[in-house]
Amino acid sequence: MTKKIKLDLFELKKKKDLREIYKFFKFKTRKWFDINLKPKKEFFILKKCLFCKSSTSREVFAIDGFSYHKCKSCESIYTKPHMRDDLLNSLYNDGTYQTYQNKLVKKGKKIRESTLENRKFSQINKLLKTKKPLILDVGCGGGTFLNICKQKGWIVEGIDPSPQSSKEVMKNYDIKVHLGDFNRIKIKKKYDVISFWGVLEHMLDPISALKKAKKHLNKNGILAFEVPSSDCFMSRYLQKYNFSPTRYIESARHNIFFSRKLIDKLSSENKLQIELIETNGLDIQTILFKEFDDLITEKIINIQDILNDVLLGDHYRVFLKKK
Repeated sequence: MTKKIKLDLFELKKKKDLREIYKFFKFKTRKWFDINLKPKKEFFILKKCLFCKSSTSREVFAIDGFSYHKCKSCESIYTKPHMRDDLLNSLYNDGTYQTYQNKLVKKGKKIRESTLENRKFSQINKLLKTKKPLILDVGCGGGTFLNICKQKGWIVEGIDPSPQSSKEVMKNYDIKVHLGDFNRIKIKKKYDVISFWGVLEHMLDPISALKKAKKHLNKNGILAFEVPSSDCFMSRYLQKYNFSPTRYIESARHNIFFSRKLIDKLSSENKLQIELIETNGLDIQTILFKEFDDLITEKIINIQDILNDVLLGDHYRVFLKKK
């Protein structure tokens, strides 16, 4: 097993930047709600569970006008009512989501490249038998993960809906990026690895994306993804003590949260073998955001480490193998 990382949230993402991005998206989405913070019909639509299509759910928490429901069938959490498809697409097309990339993701580039991306590479590499694998990273963003893979001798390609990100990856790393929505792009080849790092929770149809990815995997290929967890400590805390966290929920961006029950169901139904599943969370620092004391950082990070040991961190990281 690849050695775990004990990560300090505020080294990866500064408090000031987290606050500013939270306020930015709260301002951008305010027009979608009426004076009582009720969703306007022109912006939202009622949908069944995006994972299992069940219509039975219960509200578990409400944040900034968005209502989050837990599916009684697959135990995932999703926004209900759900943002209309064109509304979600507009966040990428008008550059709104790029603001998040510029403010939070790019600023943590050094830590991502030196630590986080290298660990992802190592985890996948241990599961592969191919000497020079071909990888497709869906939602490749700034391209730091692909660049690490390229440096290690892999053949790399990316897909991203952001025109700006696509151009930057080509310019900075000379890596080919297909511009557009993964579910709509025609793919003619098969890959040894297809990855979705923090992507599926933004998609309109994540299940179709996973099925399409499996179709385009070679035998013994690896499907890797990281998604927010509906089972985590943070979720349970929000259900009991409602507040508006600066990360994890990320209203208008994170619209679905995966359960372990759902992951097991997906792997079984699609004949994908679970090679590794872990959680990587920043629950405690997120909850203690305002009161956080630098003097107890080490103890808090150690507590988080134990939460991850028992799969209660706020993000699942999953590695599936095509049989």
